Amino acid sequence: MRDVTALHPDLQKKVSELRILCAKRGLKIGIGECLRTSAEQDALYAKGRTVPGIRVTNAKGSTFSSQHQWGIAFDFYRNDGMGAYNTEGHFFERVGALAKSIGLGWGGDWKSPVDKPHLYLPQWGSTT
Repeated sequence: MRDVTALHPDLQKKVSELRILCAKRGLKIGIGECLRTSAEQDALYAKGRTVPGIRVTNAKGSTFSSQHQWGIAFDFYRNDGMGAYNTEGHFFERVGALAKSIGLGWGGDWKSPVDKPHLYLPQWGSTT
């Protein structure tokens, strides 16, 4: 789901702040995943395990272990026509640094999986 209004109110404010900061620096971002259902999270967890694909999460939906299921995280993407996940110009690191400057946590700092498009409210820790 890409509905920012479904996120925690504090995170909604941070999304707005981040959009402004990024725009001032010419970093065009789109907002991807926001709140996820258990079924959506389980489908992501299955990738690279029981269905083809690359593993993208360690969080099972049935255990509510994803920050997305609690509305305290969202994913962003590159929205400048160069490809949503094109890393050229250290795009994700630059956005991650801006996000951290306003108090968000960044999945790019994680060890496994490194999740550069993931931003979250850190007062809940790096996991739920």
